[in-house]
Amino acid sequence: MNRKTMSVAIALTLALTTSGSVLASPSSTSLDSIKQQKQDLQVKVEKLDTQISQVMSQIDKNKKDIKTVSSNIDNNKKKLEESQNNIQKQQVLFNQRAKAMYINGVDSYIGVILNSNSLTDLISRIDTVKRVMGSDQEVINDLKDKQEQLALQKQKLNSDNNKLQSLKTDNESKLAKLNSDKSSEKNLIADLDKKEQTIAATSTNSSDNSKVIAAANDVQKIRNEAPSISRGGSAAAASSSSIVAYASNFLGVPYVWGGTSPSGFDCSGLVQYVYAHFGISLPRTSQEQQCVGTAVSRENLQPGDLVFFGSPAYHVGIYVGNGSYINAPKTGDVVKIASVDRSDFSGGRRVK
Repeated sequence: MNRKTMSVAIALTLALTTSGSVLASPSSTSLDSIKQQKQDLQVKVEKLDTQISQVMSQIDKNKKDIKTVSSNIDNNKKKLEESQNNIQKQQVLFNQRAKAMYINGVDSYIGVILNSNSLTDLISRIDTVKRVMGSDQEVINDLKDKQEQLALQKQKLNSDNNKLQSLKTDNESKLAKLNSDKSSEKNLIADLDKKEQTIAATSTNSSDNSKVIAAANDVQKIRNEAPSISRGGSAAAASSSSIVAYASNFLGVPYVWGGTSPSGFDCSGLVQYVYAHFGISLPRTSQEQQCVGTAVSRENLQPGDLVFFGSPAYHVGIYVGNGSYINAPKTGDVVKIASVDRSDFSGGRRVK
């Protein structure tokens, strides 16, 4: 991305984050109220995004479990059929043996014994009959036991499948509700944006927006001093300036739920991608990222530090200085610079 394009991107992020406030304007209270309402709604949307992420993860796991159970049910069915066939084969062998005895004038095992010619023959026949009867009984018992076990397994698998299907339905309902709630919150934010723009049109910049402007200027200065850092560059040493400069490449990239690439990021996806460029592996979610590195207070934040909102965190970004950070905010928005001055700020982490 050349400097001209980057200037446009930074101008874009300023336009998106700078909405104006008042110094002594009659609309001061109204504008401050709108800003607070927007921040509260933004927090709700970020929390909803986290919940949606969790439910989506549960749905994915649920689908894998259903696939596994379905495969086990198919295998169980095949084994039951095989067991039934083995019992039938054993019955055929038994019937053939009985038929042979009948043809030879013997209608039972006792007949085999009674037809013995001598004591030695009697003992031999008794031993043979015992072994044949024992073998028949053992085979039949084993087959029946196996069939009973398979039948119990079938019942359990069917029960597990029913539970998983019910869980799938519940999770899908939760997801639909969360998406509906999120859509409603976004509509409210859009309405507040319009009101804010109307009031801000006759107002001067607030101190928060001045900080954001100063931070954006600092980012541009860092980029000018580190022109070699680009999206496709190789891994470099992780310093405050290099992390901020690299992260700034993605200003203007659209927010995409679950996004982990320059085609679209969510908040933790952006942070993970930026740090991976410097050979630093971070967990996937904001809650997990909140546990890495060393804790840093708001007063001691340095550019490149991670900043978190909520505990457990439902939002994360990269501090750039002047009380501001680069982040991927929410669906329908883009990667931009914003103020960390939020009531839900829960701390920073230094991982470089």
